[in-house]
Amino acid sequence: MASAKFPNEPEALIAVGPDLELRALDASHAEEIYTAVEANRDHLRQWLPWVDFSHSPADSLKFLQDMEKKRAAAQTLVYGIWPAGGALAGVIGLHDVDLTNGNLQIGYWVAKSQAGRGLVTRACQAMLRLSFETLQMERVEIRCATGNERSCAVPQRLGFQFEGILRHWQKLNGVYVDMRLYSLLSAEYRASA
Repeated sequence: MASAKFPNEPEALIAVGPDLELRALDASHAEEIYTAVEANRDHLRQWLPWVDFSHSPADSLKFLQDMEKKRAAAQTLVYGIWPAGGALAGVIGLHDVDLTNGNLQIGYWVAKSQAGRGLVTRACQAMLRLSFETLQMERVEIRCATGNERSCAVPQRLGFQFEGILRHWQKLNGVYVDMRLYSLLSAEYRASA
């Protein structure tokens, strides 16, 4: 049985204007990822359950090695967000890639000091180009915890349609939380481009 492959090879480096770039993450970024998570632990754990399981650079390395395997199987793509001349500001990825049905999810996080600067919105725009133009997807989803207003503002800003609430979809800090489900279809993306 042949392994799945992306229809076109995704870029390893995506320039998002002269002041921002997305770099495909691999095992060599473990220390940078861990440093960013550690510096933003309280900020991130409010909305991301995996933060409490990241205790060392070895945990970041394990995550990145898993992402490399999933990339090789055409299941995920993960990029670091780097402002020009700066340190890693966050991570964005395409997850649960389903090549058969043409859909995937975008997930993201950003350091507290970088929030509110438009980096995530711009990085998502680049991920939409990658999803619809390079990977030829039909549908892209973003899911955000109902109380995470900043995260929910990103798909709203990008023209995603709100589809509804996924009740008790995620366990966060010991409590089940609802998620808002947003989607964008290929035709909607092309009409707004």
